[in-house]
This record gives sequence, C-alpha cells and structure tokens, in this order.
Amino acid sequence: MSSTKPFNYFLIDCNQFYVSCEQVFNPKLKNKPVVVLSNNDGCIVARSKEAKALGIPMGAPAYQYAAIFKAQKVHVLSSNYTLYGDMSQRVMQVLSQFSPDMEEYSIDEAFLKISTSASLETLAKEMKKTVLKWTGIPVSIGVGSTKTLAKVANDIAKKGSGIFVFCDEEQTDRALENLDVEEIWGIGRRLSEALKKDRIENAKAFRDAPDDWIKKRFSVTLLRTAYELRGISCLEWNELPMPRKSITCSRSFGCKITQLEEIEQALASYTATAAEKLREEELLPSFITVFLTTSPFGENAYSNSFTLSLNEPTVYTPSLTLAAKEALRQIFRSGYAYKKVGIIMGGFFPKDNYQPDLFSSNEKQKARHRRAMETIDSINQKFGDSAVLFAAEGLRKPWKMQRGNVSPRYTTSWDELLNIKI
Repeated sequence: MSSTKPFNYFLIDCNQFYVSCEQVFNPKLKNKPVVVLSNNDGCIVARSKEAKALGIPMGAPAYQYAAIFKAQKVHVLSSNYTLYGDMSQRVMQVLSQFSPDMEEYSIDEAFLKISTSASLETLAKEMKKTVLKWTGIPVSIGVGSTKTLAKVANDIAKKGSGIFVFCDEEQTDRALENLDVEEIWGIGRRLSEALKKDRIENAKAFRDAPDDWIKKRFSVTLLRTAYELRGISCLEWNELPMPRKSITCSRSFGCKITQLEEIEQALASYTATAAEKLREEELLPSFITVFLTTSPFGENAYSNSFTLSLNEPTVYTPSLTLAAKEALRQIFRSGYAYKKVGIIMGGFFPKDNYQPDLFSSNEKQKARHRRAMETIDSINQKFGDSAVLFAAEGLRKPWKMQRGNVSPRYTTSWDELLNIKI
C-alpha cells in the first residue's frame, strides 16, 4: 500500500534585495551602510543591515538624513528597477529547479510546494547555497506545513541563521508564543488591537482560540488563518495568477512641467510601456483613463482625470497614444506646474476573443499593426527597453525621473556591462 508524502511549503525571501543586487556587481558596498532611494531619489526603500544599525528608517524622506549620510559615509543609490527585475527572474529560475510548484509572491519572495521524505533542513540549505552561488543573492528560507507557518518560519530565519524549519509541536508552540499577534501574516494593526482587547496577545493564543468565537467575533477569513497556524492548509495554491483588472503606468516628473507638449511626451512613454506589458499578457484594453496632477502642497494645486472608451480593444501603441493625448487635452489647464501624469488601462478582453468595430475593422491593417508591434517588442527585448522608441515619446525628455546615483544595468544593457581590469 502506497502512502502520499505530505507537502511542505518553503518561503524563500531575498535579504535586503535591492541592496544585495547592487552588492553583487559592486563588492565594495559589502559590509558598508547602503541605502536605495525611490523614484526621483525621494524616500528610502531599501537599507543594508549596517544602514539599519545607524537608525535610518525605511520610507523616510532622504533629505532628512542627508547629514547622517555624509557623517557616516552612507552609500546612497538611486533605484535601478531594470537591474532588480532581471535579478529577480534569475533567482526565480534557480528556485524553479527545486520544484515545478512555485508561486512568486513578490519581486523578492517565492513559495515552493515540495513533497519529500528527505531532510527539509538539508534541502533548504541546498537551496540557499545554490541561489547564492548562481546569482550572488543571499536568501532566508522558512519551512512549514502551511503558507502561514512558512511565513512565520521565514521571519524567524531572517533573525537567525537564515533557515528555520518547523519540526515538532513543542518547537511550534514556543515560536508562536513568542510572536506578537500583530505579526501574524494577514493580521494588521486594527485586528490585532481588537484581539488584544480580548486578551489574545500572541500567535499561540490566537491559534488556540475557539472556532466559533473567531468566526462570530471576526470572520471566516480569520478562522482560516487560525487553521493555517494549526497546520491545516487553507490558502489555495495559485497555479495561475489572478486575472488582471487594470494596469497603471505613471511616474513623478524629475522637475515641474508646465508645457503640454512635454507632458504628452511623458504620457506617450508610459502608454508605450503599458501597451508592451499587455501584449506580453495577451490582453486588450477597452478603455483608458488619463490622470494629471500638480503637487498637492501649496495654494495652486490641481488634479483631474478623464476616461475614454476605445472604439475597439487594441494594444497598438500609436492608437493608444492618440487616445491618451485626446484624454489629456480634456484635463490640461495652462498656468499650472505639473508634477505627475499617468495612464490606467482596463476592461480587458483576450486578444482573440472580442467584438471588433463594425465600421473600422480592416484585417490587413490589423495584421500589419500586430507585426509592427511584435517586431518592436522583439528588438527591445533583445537590445534593451530604449532600443526602439516612438517619436511621440520625444528625445530630450526633461520630465524623466531624477536618478542621480543610479548604478549601471549590468545584466540587460550591452553598453553597461561590468568592466574587469586585469
């Protein structure tokens, strides 16, 4: 008689991911205080452990810590999302060697679902070693019989040796008793405050609370979380991502913009980016929304949006750009210094299942448009995002984000390959 081996969930989380990506190609940054800044070099979005030790908080405006950066010789870098995205995919490719059941949770986290009779700790050590060797990125790994327990284990791993595996009831009880109820995955500040009023202070107390009480006092969703902490898997394994409902592309300008033409160029660039992403996902939008805003601070503030239905769903960038410009002109007002423009696309149809426009359908023209987009996408994937641009995007681009300390795109641009001197 055969027996089915139980599944275990491995949560792999890259350590200080943005900083680690920078350190892979610039070893001089290792063991040094490093911070990575958000778009336009505004806020701190990543810190090395040395920067954390200096008391530099996550999310703080960079200008408030300029003096500390200088006094403590902190390395300050602009975000390099092209590099981080590529490194993320490399990490995910390595992890996929260990199990076909992989769920990417975020840019730097993934769940693996594995059934094995081998030592879970040994397997986790092999994963950690392989990811570091093949990509240079250090990771922490938590292992549990449910996703929620794997998340708890991962949090413990990050504070210790980098690996933590739930092995027995006594160990689990001890770990959950030391975990504040607010730190449970899916329980935020408001829920934790309500639980603490009922003397549920830690994860163990919450796990052991009566089912009827949790369901009546809170919800079935929270009861599922309690089941997860008991080792009963309730969170479904998402083999396919949830259908996308919309896509948004926007950035704050590098400086305040007053001219319509320059805003149109930025909007055209964001439209092209969104359209390329939708072509990759084989989705066609049926409407677009363009929004435009000044800084919310100050007396002369302005914000507006305009939604436009498309005659026919399309991902042909020139058509979308024309529509976006038309929407922009409905909300642009002279006399304002604008800080941000963006586009939202939604109402998606599968690329081969939609109602064409009876009065404008031209199959030969559509075929030419598809070939043109496929050619442009292929060139940009091979040679970099900016290899082929649409004229509407402009060349000078005064609106581009401020990225005064951005590192090279080591892995995706031939012109920015790492140079090694012997």
